[in-house]
Amino acid sequence: MKKRIYVLKERWVLIGIESDKTTEKTIYTTDTSVIRVWGTTAGLGQIALDGPTPETKLDKCGDTSFPRESVLFSIDCRV
Repeated sequence: MKKRIYVLKERWVLIGIESDKTTEKTIYTTDTSVIRVWGTTAGLGQIALDGPTPETKLDKCGDTSFPRESVLFSIDCRV
């Protein structure tokens, strides 16, 4: 499974690997972090394409789940 950035309602931004436990209604992720500070000059796409910068602040939170309906959009990560 690929690493993805998920932008959720209520301003949460997560980065993690979608789990095979994901269902029609719930997304499960592993190795997940909240992106607290982007630390980029080119937005979230920069993190997706090049990985976190030294200024990016990630708060590890392990395995997570959230309703699919809470996802505003997601971005596939290259790294």
